[in-house]
Amino acid sequence: MRYKYQYIIGFIVLLGVIFGLRLMTENNQFIYTLSGWFLGIGSLGLLGSLYMLYGKELWTFLLKSKDIWLILASLILMELLFVIKNVDHLYLTYLFGLIISLFLWVIIYLSIPKTYAKIFCVFTIIMFGSYVIGQDIYVRIFHDYFTFKEALTLREGVESGQSMYLFNWLHPVILFLMISTVWIYLKNMVVTHVIWNRQIARKITTSFLMVFLLIMLNAKIPEPDQTDLVSDHYLYQTVYSRQRFAERFGFFHLMGRDLLDSFTPRWHSKKDIFEINQYFESNPKAYSTHDQVGLFEGKNLIFILAESYDESILDEVLTPNLYRLKTEGISFSNHYTPVFQRTTSDSEFIFNTSLIPSIEDGPTVTVFKQNSYNQSLAQLFKDKGYLTQAFHGNYKEFYGRHIIYENYGYDAFYGQDELNLTPETGRFDHIFFDAAKDKILPTDTKFMSFIITFAGHSPYTEEHDVAHTHIDFVNSIYPNDDPSINYYRATQVELDHMIGNLFSSLEDKNILDDTVILLSGDHYPYTMPQEVYQSFTGITENHLKQRGNLYLWSSDVTPITIDTLTSSYDILPTLNALFDLGGDPTFYVGNDAFIEADRYVLFKDYSYFDGTNHHFLYDLKETSDQSRKISDLYQIYKKILRTNYFK
Repeated sequence: MRYKYQYIIGFIVLLGVIFGLRLMTENNQFIYTLSGWFLGIGSLGLLGSLYMLYGKELWTFLLKSKDIWLILASLILMELLFVIKNVDHLYLTYLFGLIISLFLWVIIYLSIPKTYAKIFCVFTIIMFGSYVIGQDIYVRIFHDYFTFKEALTLREGVESGQSMYLFNWLHPVILFLMISTVWIYLKNMVVTHVIWNRQIARKITTSFLMVFLLIMLNAKIPEPDQTDLVSDHYLYQTVYSRQRFAERFGFFHLMGRDLLDSFTPRWHSKKDIFEINQYFESNPKAYSTHDQVGLFEGKNLIFILAESYDESILDEVLTPNLYRLKTEGISFSNHYTPVFQRTTSDSEFIFNTSLIPSIEDGPTVTVFKQNSYNQSLAQLFKDKGYLTQAFHGNYKEFYGRHIIYENYGYDAFYGQDELNLTPETGRFDHIFFDAAKDKILPTDTKFMSFIITFAGHSPYTEEHDVAHTHIDFVNSIYPNDDPSINYYRATQVELDHMIGNLFSSLEDKNILDDTVILLSGDHYPYTMPQEVYQSFTGITENHLKQRGNLYLWSSDVTPITIDTLTSSYDILPTLNALFDLGGDPTFYVGNDAFIEADRYVLFKDYSYFDGTNHHFLYDLKETSDQSRKISDLYQIYKKILRTNYFK
C-alpha cells in the first residue's frame, strides 16, 4: 500500500512542476500548449492511481450497492444524451467536474437516513430528467440555458413559449429513463447506507480533494495581460455563461451549482460604491455640443418598442407606414439590438436606462425591479415637466412592469385591464392603440409615451390570430416564400396598421408637427426556426442577427441615413441630447449617436462587436486597452445594479 501512496505523491509533485512550468512560459505558446497536454495526461494518470489505491474496495462496495449503480447509470446516461445533442465542445475539466458532482451526490445519499435517502434519490432523478428536457426546449427557443433564478419569471416564460414546443427524440427517451429508473428503484432496490468512521472519511476526503485538485490544475487561467473572464475559476465562481460551464464542468454539475446559486444571496460592500465612484470620476463624459443638440426640445415623444420587428421584411407596399418612418426621418442603418436573457424586458431596461442588464444575478425585472433609476429616460422627461406614461396590450403585471416602470419614473402604466382589452383583442396592435390613443396622445400637456407592441410576438404559424388575419394579403404579394416568413410578415402588417392609425390620430389632434416618433425593435425573431431565418436573411452569425433598427421621425426633419455604429445603449444618450434633457452622460453605457466616441455593442455573453470584429472577452489571446476597458465596464455596471447605486 505504501508504494501506491508514493506513486500518488510522485504524480502530484510532477503535476505541480508541469503546472509551474506552464505559468512561467505563458508567453511561449508552444511550451504553454505542450505543458497543457502533459498536464492533462498526468491528471488522467493521477486519476488512474486513485483507482489503483481504492479501486478494489470501490468495486466491492458498488457490487453490493445496486441502488447506486442504477442511479449513477441513469444520471450519466441522461447527461451524455443531452451533451451529444446540445454541447459542441468538451474540455478535460468536464470529466473531473462530472466525477466530483456525482461523487458529492453519492456522499449525500449515503449519509442521510434511509427514508430521506429514498426521497432524495427520486427527487434527483425527476429533477435532473425535467432539467434535461426543459433545457433542451429552452436552448432551441432562446439559444441559451435557463437558470433557476428565472423561476421568478416562469409564468412569463411559459406564456411567451406557448405553441413553440417541437417534439424531438430526446424527450421520450429521458421520460422513459426517469420513469423506469424510479420504478425499478422503488420496487427492487435496498437503500445503501454507510456508518461513517475515520478510515472511510479519510478515503472519501482524499479522493474528493484529489479530483478537486485535478479541476484546479486543468482549469484555464488568465495570462498576466488578460482579464479575469478568461479564467475558468471566474466562470465557476460566477456562472456567467451556463453553456461554457456545462462544457467545462458538466451538465449535472451545472444543475447543482445553479441550485446552490439560487439560494445564495449576492453581497456587496462599501468598496463597490467606492469603485463605482472612482470609475465615473476617471471616465467622465462631456455634455454634447453639436448642432443637433436641442433639435427636438419641447416636442412630444412617442417611443415605440416594436415586438420582434426585423427590417428584413420592410416593404413599401406591405408596410407603408414603417417605410415612411424609415425613409422620411433619421434612419440608423448600422444599429444593433443585443438580446439579453429576458429578451423584451431587458431591451426595455436598456432603452430606459442605458445600463447593462443582469447577466449573473437572474432576471433584471425581478431581482432589481425595486432599484431606483433616477437617470432614466422617463425621469429626464418628467423633470422637464412631461407626462410620462407606458402602454402595452398584455396585462401590466407581466414581467413586473407595474413595479419597475414606476421606478423608471413613469407616471402610469396602462395594460390590458386598464384599457378594457381582452387577451384576444390585446394582441391586435391597432385595437390596442384605438383603446389607448387618448391617453397616449393627450392634448393638454407635453408627453412622452412609451408603447410596447404585442402583435409581432411568436408563434409564426396559423395559430397566431393576428397573423391569420393578414396572411392572405401577405401571400398575395409573396406567394412562394416560406410559411414561417409570411406569418411573421403578417404580424408586422398589424404593427404597420397601428402606425398608420397613429399618424392619423396625430393629424386629427393637430399635434403631428409637435411630436417625434421613435421606433426600434426589441430583438430579431429568434423564436422562428433558425434555418428558415438564416436562409431568408443570409445571416448565420449570432451577433449579426442582432443587427436591429432605429428610426427617428419628425415632420421637420430632413431625411437622412446615419451609418455610425449604434446600439440600444445609445438611444437614451441620443434623446438626451436631441431633446436637451440635461441628463449626465457619464452614467450611461451608451453615447450620443452624433458625437465622436468609441463605438461597440455589448452582448450578454461578455462579448462585444466593434463594427468589424466580434470579440469574446473570455477567449482573447491578447487583451487590448479596449477589451480591458469593456471588461471593466461590465464589472462596474454589475455593481451598479447590486448596490442600487442611484437610490
